[in-house]
Formats: sequence, C-alpha cells, structure tokens
Amino acid sequence: MDNLSAKIIELSQGVYVIPGNTNVGVITSYEDSCTQVYLIDSGCTEIDGEYVLDVIKAFFKQEEKEFKIKALISTHCHADHVGGHNYIKDECHCQIYASKHERGCMETPMIQCTTLWGGYPPHEFRTLYFKPQETEVDVIIGQEDSIPLSDNRTLTFMELNGHSYQEIVPIITNNDGRKVLFAGDAIFPRGEILEHWIPLIVNPVEFMDSLDKLCAIENVDWCIPGHGDFLSKNILEAAEMNKIAIMSTRMAILDALKNKKKMTCEEIVKYVADKNNMEMTMPQWAMVGSSVRSYLAVMHDAREIRMKVEKNLLYFYIEEKKETN
Repeated sequence: MDNLSAKIIELSQGVYVIPGNTNVGVITSYEDSCTQVYLIDSGCTEIDGEYVLDVIKAFFKQEEKEFKIKALISTHCHADHVGGHNYIKDECHCQIYASKHERGCMETPMIQCTTLWGGYPPHEFRTLYFKPQETEVDVIIGQEDSIPLSDNRTLTFMELNGHSYQEIVPIITNNDGRKVLFAGDAIFPRGEILEHWIPLIVNPVEFMDSLDKLCAIENVDWCIPGHGDFLSKNILEAAEMNKIAIMSTRMAILDALKNKKKMTCEEIVKYVADKNNMEMTMPQWAMVGSSVRSYLAVMHDAREIRMKVEKNLLYFYIEEKKETN
C-alpha cells in the first residue's frame, strides 16, 4: 500500500491512529508471539471498515509480525463511528465493546433516527447517515474497567457524556505515566467546531462538564478527536472554542425569546440558524433541531426559560420578573 506512513501514524509506543473522516485508533499489545490489536471506532460505512483492515494488514506485513484484532471499542453509537463494525467483526471474528447506554442504540439503531425526528422517521432519516446497521455488542465496558497491555502499559476508560448518552474515551497510559486518549466526539478541534458551530448534542450542560474533565487529565501527549486534527498542546484552546460555541447557541436562544414574548421550537430553530447564516439541508435541520431542543430542555430545567401549551402549540418564553416594593 502506497504512502503507508501517512495512513497509520504512530503516537506513542504501540498506539497508532488511522486518520480519515472518522479517526480510528489502533492499540497493540504483544502477547504469545502475536500482536493483539484493539481498534477504536471503525468509520462511517463498510467501505471504511474495509479500508481500516487493509491498512492494518499492510502495516503488520511491513513489520513482519502476526496480528489478531481482539476487540473493536466503540466510543459511542453514532453512525459515523460504528459503520464499519460489522464488516471488521465478520472478517476478524473480534468482539465489540461498548458502554451500557450506547449499546441500546447500537443494537436497535432505529432509536437514533427516531430520537432525531421525534417519532417514526420518514425514509430520508432511515438511511445509513442516521441509522447504521444493527451491531451486536459483546462486552459492556465502563470507567471501572482496566485492560493490561504489554510493556507495563494500561488501557482504561472515562465516561464523558453530553454529545451522546455514555461516550467512552479510551486512555492508554505508558509505563512513564504519559497518556494518549481517543476522545470520540467529546471534543471537536478548532477546524471542526468552526465548520459545525452547532454540533449534535444531547445535553449541553453535560458536554461542558465533560470538556472540563477532559482538560483535567494530566500528562496527556495526544488527544485524538473523532474528527479532524489531532490535539496535543492545544487541547485547552479547542475546549474553549467548544465552550464558546455552546454559550453562543444558548445566548442566541435567549436573544430570540427576549425579542419576542413567546416562540415555538421551530421558530427558535429558525432564529438560531438564521443568526448563524445557515441554509440548512435536511440532515442539518434534523441535527440542529435536535440540539436546540436539548438546549431548551436544560434551560427550562434551570428555570432560565419556561414553556407552556397554548392553543395546541408548545411555546417557550422568559418569565417576567415581578417588581418588588
């Protein structure tokens, strides 16, 4: 395979990344004359899974080493991270690891597009972009789990919620305490967040909290987001950009409701999109709408805004403060 060095990049001892539309992690551990491989995510489609496997085969052929893919670790259930799972599992007979709450969506992917639509979705939302193939999860993992690796390294996991329900971030710790972590969509690098200023989020409060937890991890050499550029010395900068994007959407919602006495969710989605100069496609409408509804829910729970049903329409509004003498 031509230019193999650009297709699989070494981050630290036994830790690699295959860059692409979705960055795929490769963790190796030498056991019994064979290299055991843990993959992190698999890309958007079966074609991505095939590409990942071809890169790995070429790499170990060049290294003149035998290998076995032991497990495919899922950061979360979204289609662009699990699309190649079934192909790799069928080819390599490996196990699939996922967290408890992501498992449900992976094994019943209709949940994902139903959540975006708010009911049984039309055919435009029953595509691989929203509804990946069913994927059977073999092992449930969580932040209490730890996997020993060769050369006194360890593989542990952190749960970072907000983008999804129970996202898993694998952390590889070397024998000198230095770490490489694969953050999935718990953080977006600068280029990605600028391009997708309103990312898909199920809970913006938890997403902000996860950014703080991510930045609090010590001795990190590399943080690999699910998409875009790798993060090293610029993790804090990327986290701040993510926070600004979250606060920007929250402020846009408050601005919308300050300008009008009450608005429906659809009106708020349009206001937020217009304010960001967006001409939304149908997929963007689904994801931005889902994210805005998540903002509205947590802002209502925090009593920043109120909601009520009036003439069979659900309205959101800011409650006027009563004057006190």
